[in-house]
Amino acid sequence: MTEIMIVDDQEMVREGLKMILSLHEEIEIVGEASNGEELLALLENKLPDIILMDIRMPVMDGIETLKIVKETYPSLKVIILTTFNEDEYIFNGLKYGADGYVLKDSSSKEIIKAIKSACEGSMLLNSQVSSKISKVLHSMEQTSSNQNSIKDQLSNTLTPREIEVVELIMQGKSNKQIGSVLFLTEGTVKNYISRILDKFELKNRTELVLYLQKSRKQ
Repeated sequence: MTEIMIVDDQEMVREGLKMILSLHEEIEIVGEASNGEELLALLENKLPDIILMDIRMPVMDGIETLKIVKETYPSLKVIILTTFNEDEYIFNGLKYGADGYVLKDSSSKEIIKAIKSACEGSMLLNSQVSSKISKVLHSMEQTSSNQNSIKDQLSNTLTPREIEVVELIMQGKSNKQIGSVLFLTEGTVKNYISRILDKFELKNRTELVLYLQKSRKQ
């Protein structure tokens, strides 16, 4: 059973999400809040598996809340849910460790897929958001004089196997999928990722992806 909390200042949106999620027996709604402060109060008594959270909210918005949640409960999964797909919100959400990003008008299938991906340790981005990020990164590549590959960038820091794991993370694969490709158990993959994060002094795989993307542009 996957326990979920919904955070959105619009009651209609919360009710709509509850209706969608209630159709799936493996999902249970264990709380809802209209802003970040209400969510933080709920988390003091109950930790869900995943938080579905809007970005733009009164009192405390989603970005500020996301930062606090990830600092306080680093293993808690947070999927950003919004009608907005501006670069600033996308990158700030990813910067502070969002585990997925879907638009409010996404289909129920997309929302459920985002939840399952987050549970598996993989990050799912709405196709529109993903396309926007790809365009921004492509623009950055065009103005960069250094086009070294990930392998060239990391060969002095990581082992060959760790580099293989990193390359698969950059392709958006979950721990289970990485294990399947490299013929490793999921537990072994988690150990590799932990060692990689330690070497770069990073907190999670989202920070790793952003770090590597940035290093490729320098």
